[in-house]
Amino acid sequence: MRNAETIQKHWCLVFMADSFLHRDGRPPAPTKDNRPSKTIGEACRQQAPALIQALMWHGHDQRQQGQPVTDVCTRLVAKQGRALAS
Repeated sequence: MRNAETIQKHWCLVFMADSFLHRDGRPPAPTKDNRPSKTIGEACRQQAPALIQALMWHGHDQRQQGQPVTDVCTRLVAKQGRALAS
């Protein structure tokens, strides 16, 4: 992170990830009596395989619809590039 724009993108991703993880059993503001059921790291490790599986199913569905593998991969990478560029 060498400039303000990349720092802003990083923090945006951090806050988005935290927001999503609250939906996975983490209370918004843990207190002494209200500890989260799992750490952020544990929640991330549990979500990663599900996200990869969803990506694989998406690619499979695209192939079933007749899309060439190269087109499916190109589109996925292009969408990632656009998201990072925004």
